[in-house]
Amino acid sequence: MAAQPKTRLVALLIAVVVISACAPSGPAVRDADRPDLAVERIERLEQTGAHADAALAWISLAEAAELESPEQADVFRLRAAEAWLRAGRANAARSILAELDPSDWTGALRSRLELAWAEVAFMEGDLETARLRMAQAANGLPAQERERFDLLDDLILRAESNPAREALQALETAIYSNEFNPELALALLIDHPLASLQELQMQNQHRPELAPWLDLVVSARAVLLDPPRLDDALRAWQDRYPTVGYPAEAASAWLEAWRQTRPMPDRIMVALPGRARMQAASQALRNGMMAAWLSLRPQDRPELLFREVAEQEDAILSLWFEAREIGIDYLIGPLERDQVDSLVALPDAGLPILLLNHPSNPDSLRAMSGDIHAVGLIPEEEAELAAVQALVLGHQRALVLAQSSDWGRRVADAFQSTFELGGGRIMDRAEYSATQPDHSALLEVLLNLDRSEQRANDIRRITGQDIEFEPQPRTDIDLIFLASRPDDARSIRPQLRFQRVGELPVFGTSSLVEGSPVPERDGDLSGITLPLPPWFIDTSAFGDERRIAERRFNNLSNPALSGLHALGADAFELVRWSSRMQRDDDLYLAGRTGRLRYPDSRLVERDLPFITIVNGEARPLQ
Repeated sequence: MAAQPKTRLVALLIAVVVISACAPSGPAVRDADRPDLAVERIERLEQTGAHADAALAWISLAEAAELESPEQADVFRLRAAEAWLRAGRANAARSILAELDPSDWTGALRSRLELAWAEVAFMEGDLETARLRMAQAANGLPAQERERFDLLDDLILRAESNPAREALQALETAIYSNEFNPELALALLIDHPLASLQELQMQNQHRPELAPWLDLVVSARAVLLDPPRLDDALRAWQDRYPTVGYPAEAASAWLEAWRQTRPMPDRIMVALPGRARMQAASQALRNGMMAAWLSLRPQDRPELLFREVAEQEDAILSLWFEAREIGIDYLIGPLERDQVDSLVALPDAGLPILLLNHPSNPDSLRAMSGDIHAVGLIPEEEAELAAVQALVLGHQRALVLAQSSDWGRRVADAFQSTFELGGGRIMDRAEYSATQPDHSALLEVLLNLDRSEQRANDIRRITGQDIEFEPQPRTDIDLIFLASRPDDARSIRPQLRFQRVGELPVFGTSSLVEGSPVPERDGDLSGITLPLPPWFIDTSAFGDERRIAERRFNNLSNPALSGLHALGADAFELVRWSSRMQRDDDLYLAGRTGRLRYPDSRLVERDLPFITIVNGEARPLQ
């Protein structure tokens, strides 16, 4: 954490210098009726460019005026913050602005406050917040501040159009003026999209003074929100540049501090299921979010307001109105699909929203305006991943066996459409009844064993000999996909072995197992390959977190509730990173429920690691 002040000081170095040089030296409107000599002396300091000295003087003046006029003291503090901004000290300005009570401020004074906050956000690299504050400052801004406003507007436009290139120029300036340190490269560049950084790296690979630091930033940005892979990437970078004198551990510590200090919305409302049958699910989501909330430093924790969605249709709309009325900054939920559908029927989101399920029609979500996204534990997503993985491994001819239910058909359809889109062929497809434990008759037909037996009978009849014959399964398939629940899978997999297709690859989704595979229970599933959330992989860091959660919270032995606990924690963490992930398709969050990213800025995509069950245990797919 010791590097953080330096981060604030050097962030967007050129922009700070331009603001310092070009911004008006002081507001032309007098803040006090009295022609105080102290005020005039401080204004002369500002005119000479001694902004840091002026800031300290304004603070002293505010302390002296506190008893006589607290309102005037706050105005002096505002001027101190403005002076710190001109001195390039965003941290100092932020500290003062945070102490002000602007509840009664209106007009020009309020606009100046918002403009100061916009400058702080810009100097910290938060262009989204800077834009929002600029909009709030526009009304009532005194004419004397218009040049300052226009300058900041121009700087934001320039940063938005080519932010990484301007940051690189700041890095070059520091290198050539002997003001460089490794953390400056991270501070200036780490928050830019990976594609922009890779372009800069390619264009400057011939420059030895820049190459190590561009490589550092690109390596870190690629796995920025994936701590285990980030540490590996930083160690690999250190091996490539052993002589630059910056250890991987120092870079990791700096990036950890950077992640911790990224702001979250101040007030978050969580819409939990209120129906009686959904109370266990509601509690699991809440506990997951609270676990993620408690992992933050106390000073970084936002206010969480939990609300239950009533049973009646469209009940979520009442909470949506309440959230807007009481000034909620972000809404998480709902979970139930009918309530999700009610919310996405609105023309505009009205406030940032992260849904905890996909709507029935994803196009309705894309048709909305505003900041609204959806994440969920969608089995069809996993079926699509299984199809892609099968194609990657070279499988081209699949047999699909699905549970005879709406769920089974949806999962099978998702696999089939993706597999066929990638050039694969579905050679046959069948449904089984979950109420019948013995599926041998169905499998004999599906695997063409009945035809093989018929051919043997025909030969016996023609030859008149009682020949020995072993029925052979069909040979035109190289893969079986199971759209099954755990009990069904544990029954079907041994029957496939009995029907002599035990060596044929079998794929499925995480629905084939009850959470984390257990040898005593899942030995019959050996040989099945499936995507599995990291939360249920015992050898992962999230597997350790799950075991701790299972001791702390009730009902997490139920895999569905355990998955919702993980979803709640991931949803809370997504709130912090969603705006950055939307701006950078390559930025992903390594979550408990999978690797999360925003490929189309509306539906959060889950990418899962693949495992093969061996003797009832999960083994990474080789």
